[in-house]
Amino acid sequence: MNPDPDQQPIALITGASGGIGEAFAYELAADGYRLVLVARTVNELARVADDLASQSSTKPECIGMDLSQPGSAAALSALIAERGLMPEVLVNNAGFGLMGKTLALDVDEQVGMINLNITALTELSVLFGRHMAARGKGGIINVTSVAGSLPGPNMSIYYASKAYILRFTEALSAELKGSGVQVTAVAPGVTRTGFHKRAGMERSVLMKYSIPMSSEAVARIGYQGFLRKRRVVTTGVFNKFAMLCSLLVPNAVLLPVTGWLHTKVAGAPELSQQPLTAKRHSDE
Repeated sequence: MNPDPDQQPIALITGASGGIGEAFAYELAADGYRLVLVARTVNELARVADDLASQSSTKPECIGMDLSQPGSAAALSALIAERGLMPEVLVNNAGFGLMGKTLALDVDEQVGMINLNITALTELSVLFGRHMAARGKGGIINVTSVAGSLPGPNMSIYYASKAYILRFTEALSAELKGSGVQVTAVAPGVTRTGFHKRAGMERSVLMKYSIPMSSEAVARIGYQGFLRKRRVVTTGVFNKFAMLCSLLVPNAVLLPVTGWLHTKVAGAPELSQQPLTAKRHSDE
């Protein structure tokens, strides 16, 4: 018997048009959630929704919205309330980075990065978190990065934004302890998504020497950690080692190393974002 959509718990996922956000959509759909998918790229969002609908009885709700625009998070919250789609689980995945010298990069793009990575994530966490706390149940998954534990020359604002997400999520988790609302930060490292192309990182030293994890593996590990009520989930052994280095290695060493990793070299591989297939649980 197909589940009644009106009886299914709802999961809201931002940045759901590909990569980790799309992979989280499959994880939550498999766990019985009705999905609300948000992204600025409407065509890709429709592709994800169609793929998901072909494997379940319920087609996800799609909302095309650029959350880097001021006021967009409040507008999204109002729209969700108007449509009666208040989520039991919120996945804040939307975000982007830029590689280059801070003073040389476009200032409007960098402010947009702050708006998306920090402001929208914070607003959505607060607005929907209030409803969850009032109901005494729910969960928030904020996608940060191993970068949040490191200094990041040549990607300074991105690294700083991920540090904010990590610390904000840890603190919010502590504040909501005992409320019935689980808050988890998922910290991946290099992952096969369209992020690196958007950030201008395809020919960076980091990409040349990295072995990216699949989006499916990141979402699977992250969601399992969330279900186990973990505050921070770091995906992959190498990424856990990088987090440890951030605690043991002085910044005098880390600063030049991370700066070097975010410089361009000839011959580095280019990663393109491939549509995710029906199988969502590979360990690649």
